[in-house]
Amino acid sequence: MGVTTSEPTSRLNHIEARSAEGIVDQLSSGGLIFPRNGPLRLGERPALPWRTGHLPMIEDLTSPNRLASNDKLKDLHYIVWGLLLVCFILPFFIVVITNHQPPDADFAEFYGLGRILNEYSPHDLYNYDLQKRICEEVHPRTGGYGPLPYPPFVALLFRPATLLPYWMAYALWVLASLLLYAAGLWMVLRRFFPNESRATWSLVYALAFSYFPFIAYTAGNGQLATVGFCAIALALQEEERHREMTSGLALSTCLYKPTLLILILPMLLVTRRFRALGGFGLGALLLFVGTIPFEGFAIWSEFFRTILSFGNSSVGVTNHSILPLEKYADLTSFSSQLHGGRSPLGIAVFLCIGLAVSGALVRFWWIARRYGATYNALLWAATLTWTLLVNVYVPLYDSILVVLSLLFTAAATRNIGGKAIRRWFTVTWILILVCSWFSVPLSRSTSVQCMTLLFASLGILQFVCLGQLASKRGAIRCQC
Repeated sequence: MGVTTSEPTSRLNHIEARSAEGIVDQLSSGGLIFPRNGPLRLGERPALPWRTGHLPMIEDLTSPNRLASNDKLKDLHYIVWGLLLVCFILPFFIVVITNHQPPDADFAEFYGLGRILNEYSPHDLYNYDLQKRICEEVHPRTGGYGPLPYPPFVALLFRPATLLPYWMAYALWVLASLLLYAAGLWMVLRRFFPNESRATWSLVYALAFSYFPFIAYTAGNGQLATVGFCAIALALQEEERHREMTSGLALSTCLYKPTLLILILPMLLVTRRFRALGGFGLGALLLFVGTIPFEGFAIWSEFFRTILSFGNSSVGVTNHSILPLEKYADLTSFSSQLHGGRSPLGIAVFLCIGLAVSGALVRFWWIARRYGATYNALLWAATLTWTLLVNVYVPLYDSILVVLSLLFTAAATRNIGGKAIRRWFTVTWILILVCSWFSVPLSRSTSVQCMTLLFASLGILQFVCLGQLASKRGAIRCQC
């Protein structure tokens, strides 16, 4: 007596057989793997699961192991959010309310620049004596204020804020920073982890918001780093949607701090993303021309003179840096803290490191067009990580870019075999998150910034992963 097989069962067996034979290859949509019918043809874009109806197997979603894992994630994300609330958010508001004023914050510098434009001639914008006096009037703080080498459009952006009391403007900017950070995280999660549970997303948000440089040096300090964070997340999103011009326009927002682009722009050039470069050039032109009617053309010459003077005094190649180096993550600041780090031999060693890293990046950039989305995400991750290191000015508040790098790497490592790689990555991101809470006191006592070493470990891991992908040229091809 023959046994009849239902169509769903037959289809399931067919899918399992194809998987066993290795015919079902990975999609490069978000670094995740979804079932589909047959390999992609040349010129065909991978279909997203929510557009085709191909969702993960029901057995995977309802299995006891998966449900138990979701319960653990829920418990963990409640714990992380609770610790963040009890250990930082509540004490922060208690201190602010008790003192009846905002904490000492760099936001006073941006508020001061806007006030100079309102009350003085634009030609006085980069008068250091005036900057210092205005900032002290806005919010006196211990240690005073240094030069403010921000582009003219930053002062123009904060000009309306001076119509509000300082404390109110500060509170609104902190809120804006939180929203920009959350928006950047949302774009990345939607792109790389679209089918993860709400508990997983919430846990990622909790861990990202628990990164101490974001809490203390970016949001609490009123800095601008979340602007760059959101702009880079948006740039990658638009690139994945094949809107290269819009991607470049988003990156032009990072011109508020040109050092953020020290590796990103060369990457666009070497990988032949010329439309993105065109969009960036258009955005830069708009920022340049847009300030002239309000501040005049001469303001830009004053800005470039100020930034050159600031660079000579802050980098500390020929003399000691004026910056608190324990709060900086770049290799230049790292070497300046070491005994003999600014000697000719020390400078030569760190130059060799920089050249070696740059050479490796150029090689990975050059071959990027041969591979797909997994390689591209990992390439962005490595570029962002080494931007924090091969640089001359990276305060810890700008190190929130490592959160993007970690998320890109987490998505890419799903498609890279090897427990050693995943274990290395897991240990690295946990150490980055934990050590961020005491890296500055440790650096003051030991003259070694541990975050620099951890970022270097992450960057080397990303190079190893890129090398593995590059060695499998036939496994992951560009499907565009």
